[in-house]
Amino acid sequence: MTSAIGVVELRSISKGYETADRMLKTSPVEVHHMKPICPGKFLIIMSGDTADVQAAMETAKAESGEFRISDFELHGVHPDIVNGLKRRQSSQPVDALGIVETSTVSSGIFALNEALKQCDIHVKKMNLGMAIGGKFLAVFTGSVSDVEQGMKVFVSSMDQKRIIHYTVLRSPSEEIQQHFR
Repeated sequence: MTSAIGVVELRSISKGYETADRMLKTSPVEVHHMKPICPGKFLIIMSGDTADVQAAMETAKAESGEFRISDFELHGVHPDIVNGLKRRQSSQPVDALGIVETSTVSSGIFALNEALKQCDIHVKKMNLGMAIGGKFLAVFTGSVSDVEQGMKVFVSSMDQKRIIHYTVLRSPSEEIQQHFR
């Protein structure tokens, strides 16, 4: 069972691969993302037991040095985060959708985890920086009141300067619902 995730964003692709290699040689973590993201950044996202993720993150921080843009560890991670990293989405019916876009992947994952823990919402989609300028996009569902509360928690859990835009779609059109099934 996964109890923690670690996220590292770097501003060098080659340094990203070097950092990931050293990190993987020190700790038995599962890597979900280890690839370039837009614009010329590199993203590493791993999960595992808390001690293993902590050791991997210590190595990643030491190795990445001045190339590190941001990093964080998240302990007691909500299962929907790990499922989203594995591209498994909720099969919950869509009553309402919360859609939020942030300027960094790490801040978005952190805020989404807080919202998932405090509200009865489910992840429909997570885009981790690819083809969207290195930003984070989360789509979650639930009842209208749960999605509205989840959005409040998400927005209050992060630096407002990092939020690009957010919205709650109450009773989204059938085409929008189909898009997120």
